[in-house]
Amino acid sequence: MLTVIHTFNGPDADRILGEVRTGIQSVEDIKGFKFASVNKQENTRDIMLFSKWENRSAYENWADTVGENKAFKSSTPQMFEVLEEKY
Repeated sequence: MLTVIHTFNGPDADRILGEVRTGIQSVEDIKGFKFASVNKQENTRDIMLFSKWENRSAYENWADTVGENKAFKSSTPQMFEVLEEKY
């Protein structure tokens, strides 16, 4: 399992949020997609996309669909192997 975190910031948080939402519209069509959460940090303009994937290949299949989305082009994803989860 893979966790991927994208962070976005800029002067126009509404535009960035719109681009992030547009970028994740296709995630449910990707085999291996598990979960995505869009979050806004209080008292800042920072936005975070937290997503879970079956493996890196599943994530990369989705990332290829994002294309020229400005928000994702300006964000470097952080990838973490999931060692343990509890619900």
